[in-house]
Amino acid sequence: MGHVETEVKIGNLKGDKIIRVKALVDTGSTFTVIPEDIARELNLPVTGERMKVLTARGYDELELTHAIIEINGKRRIVPILVSRGIDRVLVGVITLEAMQLRVNPLTEKLEEYTALLYIQL
Repeated sequence: MGHVETEVKIGNLKGDKIIRVKALVDTGSTFTVIPEDIARELNLPVTGERMKVLTARGYDELELTHAIIEINGKRRIVPILVSRGIDRVLVGVITLEAMQLRVNPLTEKLEEYTALLYIQL
């Protein structure tokens, strides 16, 4: 499977700053990650909490924030990690699951799916 890219709108929680970017869908990433300059441009508040993550370069600690993300017309408030070490937006699994989206490996596009809920009766 090749790289899957998608158009994403990212905005701050006030809704007064929104940008549109081409993002890489990274099913190996738990969180959505944005470059530090985008976080600054959107005036995203940091929570003061840092998340320890494992990257291709080793362990790192990234600032946690929240933003409004829109993909394929679906909009959610999701946790976002802010990185100095990347130059593009990576859409992670938490965001995909919140939007009930998954990668179709045949078409290399995002598609909707029905979420599973298991209740033992």
